[in-house]
Amino acid sequence: MNAANRFAALAGSARLAAAALLGGAALVSSVSTARATDWPTFDGNAARAAWLNADHSVNTRNVSTLHLKWVAKLDATADSTPIYVAHVAKHGAMLFQTDGTGKTYGIDAATGAIVWRFQPTGVRITASTPVLDPDGKHIYVPAVDGYVHKLDAATGKEVAAPGFPAQLTLDPSQEKDASPLNLANGYLYAATSGYIGDAPPYDGHVVTVNLSTGTTNVFNSLCANLPGLLSGSQCQSQRAGIWARAGVVVDPDTSLGGRVYASTGNGPFVRKQYDYGDSILALSPDGSTLMDHFTPSDATMLAQNDLDLGSTAPAMLPPIAASTTPLLAVQAGKGRELYLLNRAHIGRIDGEVQRVKLPAQVFSAPAVWQDQAGHVLIVIGMLPESQDVQAYTVTTDGSGRTRLHRAWDAAVGGTSPVVTSGLVFVGAGGVLSALDARNGKVLWQSTNSGAGGTIGGVHWQSPIVVDGAVYMSDLSGNLTAYAVT
Repeated sequence: MNAANRFAALAGSARLAAAALLGGAALVSSVSTARATDWPTFDGNAARAAWLNADHSVNTRNVSTLHLKWVAKLDATADSTPIYVAHVAKHGAMLFQTDGTGKTYGIDAATGAIVWRFQPTGVRITASTPVLDPDGKHIYVPAVDGYVHKLDAATGKEVAAPGFPAQLTLDPSQEKDASPLNLANGYLYAATSGYIGDAPPYDGHVVTVNLSTGTTNVFNSLCANLPGLLSGSQCQSQRAGIWARAGVVVDPDTSLGGRVYASTGNGPFVRKQYDYGDSILALSPDGSTLMDHFTPSDATMLAQNDLDLGSTAPAMLPPIAASTTPLLAVQAGKGRELYLLNRAHIGRIDGEVQRVKLPAQVFSAPAVWQDQAGHVLIVIGMLPESQDVQAYTVTTDGSGRTRLHRAWDAAVGGTSPVVTSGLVFVGAGGVLSALDARNGKVLWQSTNSGAGGTIGGVHWQSPIVVDGAVYMSDLSGNLTAYAVT
């Protein structure tokens, strides 16, 4: 069924109204940012909404003019996503990206020239992404030495600061810094997982660093009753890594006090042993306390069949005033289920509001935003298991019951999508695509004759869209920029 037919097939007046509104109104983000022209963290903000609402520089009117601006050749493949800072002292706009060897680059956004490099020593790999300090002058970067480092954005020089470099693991040869860093509530957030092959010993955990005092808290997904970083022998349970693209996600609603979420991968779920494999952890802002959790009733089956719930992280929906569950989130995973969850009481065991069957496993971070009337759309990239991008509407009936409904599919393939001015950008192997958010129609691709060239293969890489340009890395070791005219 094509996109138009899917919209027409939506039953019920509430769903039809939402579909009609999405077809004609400008879309605005539910989460704002302090520095509108920056892309300071993975997916644009701490809630990982994948859209900066103040930037309309790339839109449906000019997207067809996107053309190759430059290609920066990195020293190694960056299996991650850059961040963008609009004003860096002595340089102007810059991009910052960390490659798989843990080397971070400061890149001139106008030319693609590499301004500086920073690389601590280490023997394994990372797929993490830097994050911008609120002062706009410093960045925090992942590495392969088991630490997060604070750097001067203009020079790439390491900066002395309370708590930094911040230790993430006692054994970086076994525990991987896979997910992008995040920052909110006055804290830096990082998480760990294992490497390819899931070979123990490792224990997924969230590390939270107070940026003012340097105080660090560690919440372990297994043996959660034990504080601090654990060695391989300290916890009998193993795995439950935190490796989703969004990593630690911050709740944007002030009523929940800045709580943060992380989803875990395969591992035991035994509450009496404080083991939280294949679960969503809802933590206090300082990362010290488990406030709530969600665990599917079939968590044991998921773990036994390598169907990590934590292949993706919770995506926050904006408040829905007419709903009996106004604060919601969605969670996908490798189990081919999309869970609608009530953030006020995330569900403990099998407490979801709704389950929706998906056609493929999900390894990406969904994009979530709403239109002027408050209707919500969720976009999910299904790459690598399926060459498909799907969108879901979120509707509420007269009794206050909120449900997800399929809106459209686009057979383009894509990792984590981002949205700007009614456009959905997704990257796949060899092609970067811009879709119409109303119906999934392809409006531009990097393989077009006028685009000037295309990207290479893709794994975790995903685009960012800011200040009139689209930036995306690939498996060829390139960071590519496209700009509008």
